[in-house]
Amino acid sequence: MTAGRNLEGRLEPPYRSRGEARLGGMLDRYGIPFFYEHPLLVVSRGQHRLWHPDFTLPHHGGLIVEYAGMIDRPEYRDGIRYKQHVYKANGAAAIFLYPDDLYGPDWQQRIVDRLTYDRSISPFQGWQQAYQRTYRGQL
Repeated sequence: MTAGRNLEGRLEPPYRSRGEARLGGMLDRYGIPFFYEHPLLVVSRGQHRLWHPDFTLPHHGGLIVEYAGMIDRPEYRDGIRYKQHVYKANGAAAIFLYPDDLYGPDWQQRIVDRLTYDRSISPFQGWQQAYQRTYRGQL
């Protein structure tokens, strides 16, 4: 894929939704480095799968940020629940943001606060635990 240019001439990823574009712009404004749809290997239904999370924040311990923009659709909600389960089972730290999270006078600061929230387990420990569970047949 090629990157598009915004009005300032900066290269930016070809976001899949307006919500993702708003999040990407916010991360840029706050100087938070991220990868957009960076490949991630997960174990899902006993198989190794390559997923592409919306945002991966390398300076936040590899935190994954997923934007769930169509939460009003039941099948989409089921897919989000499954993603949450797989990320947790694989020890991947992930937060999910919804359309309501992107509105209000302080929406950007609220999200930044969530990104910097102290987590009880480091991503490395989580991946290590997921690896051990995989080879004991628990995933």
